[in-house]
Amino acid sequence: MNSEEARNYFKEGLCYEDITEGDVCVLVMLLNRHIKQAVKAKTMSTDSMRMSQKLDSKYRTNGTLKSCYLYINSHYFTQREAISFNLDGFIGFAGWADSSNRQPIISAFVEWVDHMKEQLKLIS
Repeated sequence: MNSEEARNYFKEGLCYEDITEGDVCVLVMLLNRHIKQAVKAKTMSTDSMRMSQKLDSKYRTNGTLKSCYLYINSHYFTQREAISFNLDGFIGFAGWADSSNRQPIISAFVEWVDHMKEQLKLIS
């Protein structure tokens, strides 16, 4: 799946108002797992990729997401965008990366979207 397909997959049943801080934590855990697996399989360009502990997020008074920026580090850079939930609704995926470095990020995101959609079914 490419970035545009992942964005469309999200829009098929989810919006920012469905996302809470706990949901972002689940996404970070999935990103860590997918990136670690990709590093181990040597499908990323360097074996030092890892999620940054830094994230910038803003929430509405009801606890739902307004915006969020998740970052990734390597031995030669710090805090590049991994996933961004922009204020205007655009979701970005590692704009700096080629498709092989972007793929584990998109895969984690898609797994997270599936998880989120399943959770929403349980609530309704």
